[in-house]
This record gives sequence, C-alpha cells and structure tokens, in this order.
Amino acid sequence: MTISNSPPVVQPPKKSSWVSGCVITVLVVIFAILGVYNLVSGSIIAYVFSSAQMLSLINIAILLIIGLTGLIYFFLAFRLKRQHWLISLALVAVVWLVLPLPLSFLINTSTARIRNDGYSMAETLPGESYILVDKLAYQQNAPQRGDIVLFKLPMDPEQDMLKRVIGLPSEVVSIDQGQVSINGTPIDEPYISEKATYSGEWEIPTGQYFVLGDNRPNSSDSHNWGFVPRENITGKAVWIYFPFDSFRKILDDNFPRYWCINRRISAIHLSGSRDYTTG
Repeated sequence: MTISNSPPVVQPPKKSSWVSGCVITVLVVIFAILGVYNLVSGSIIAYVFSSAQMLSLINIAILLIIGLTGLIYFFLAFRLKRQHWLISLALVAVVWLVLPLPLSFLINTSTARIRNDGYSMAETLPGESYILVDKLAYQQNAPQRGDIVLFKLPMDPEQDMLKRVIGLPSEVVSIDQGQVSINGTPIDEPYISEKATYSGEWEIPTGQYFVLGDNRPNSSDSHNWGFVPRENITGKAVWIYFPFDSFRKILDDNFPRYWCINRRISAIHLSGSRDYTTG
C-alpha cells in the first residue's frame, strides 16, 4: 500500500450556475426587445418611405440594414445559450459598431430631420413639430407647385426655411385681396390658414421659384424678399413625425384637377409667347 505525502488537491470554487443563468436570461430579454424594436421601427419607416414615395436604392438599403439588425438580435436572443461566446460577442459588435456606420451615413444622405420653430406654415405644419425632409426628391425631378420645400435663404445661406412652392420659373404670380393667381388664373388654396393682406405682381425669372407660407399674414417669404434659386432648394418636406398626435404625411396635392388643366393651358401660352425655421 502506497501512501502519498503530497498535499490534497484543492478544487477551485465553482461559480454559481444561477448567476450565469440570470445574466443570460437578462441578455435574452434585452436582445428580444431590441429585435422587436427594430422590427416595429423598420415597419414604420418602410410605411413612411412607401407612402411618401421615397423608395430609392439608398432608402431600401436603410430598410435592409434595420431588418438585418433585427434578425441578428433575434438570433442572439434564441441562440445565446447554445452558441460559443465569441460568436455572440462578434454579432454584438456587428450590430453595435459595424452596422450603425453605414446606416447613419445613408440616413443623413437621404433625409434631413428638422424642427419647425416658426408658425408661418400653420396649420399645415404645427409649430414645434419635427419634419422629415426627402433630400433626394429633386435629384431627378424639379419642384412642383404645392410642394413644401426646404431651402437656404438667398440672403443668408446659413439659414434654412420651409415654404410652399406657389410660382414656377417663367410664371407670373399676382395677389389681389388675398386671391393668388398664376398667369391670370385664380387658384384654390384650401390649405391656407389666413389670406394675405398684401397685393402685388411678380414675374418669376428662369431657374427661380416663388414661395409663400400657408399662414400668409405672418410669413416672411417671396412676397417681401424675392425668389428662391433652384440650387438653394435642398429637399421636400414629406412627413410630420413628432409630436405623435400630428404624425402624418404632408400632402402636396392640394390643387384640384381643374387647376392642372389650367396649368397646361398656361404652359401652352407661355411656350408660344417665349417672352431649419419657417419664418
């Protein structure tokens, strides 16, 4: 019989399994919540993009990144106990460090989020509301009558403003007792909160636009400081996203169909003659 004189081997104390179990459970809940958040927010953003006709390649890429982030969170939530911790760490790094970089770049390329501090566009744009602006709206198309556009103030390019396009290049805008006419044709404006208290006539140069606020008596716009050059227009206001009780698409089809006919007639006459506040 051999007797060992070596000291007994002391086993290191094992960590309590319930601690790791609690940590994993908490992480599973967090990842599941983040997955649901991405799913819901992605669905809302997809609805906004679709309704506002903003389904460009950049915006589709934004939706794909948001969807991929949500799928990774769900994968982490349901596979956390059954995969190596290095895999989980790598996936967390992807959704926290890698994907946010292109997502932020794409969002800032495609959209602007601005706060409407003034009341010159009331009631269309409530004061203190937050507006989503489509920065890609006019890359291929020109601004149209009725669009609410974001532009740099001609006399102060550091200041951004929101106004509605009323007159297009080469048109004549006249205002008489609050009634706006284009090339002598009166237009219906159901969106204005109050009619203008001023009168005048403006012939719009080529490449320039005539813009007015919907709250006519309380708006600093083209009637007192002139036209907006095409290159100053940086985007189209498409959605009010905060406060939530004002969450809605910004309509630009405020001109009835008969006005479209008059607009085409006016265009024929013209072609034949050849002659981040709202303020």
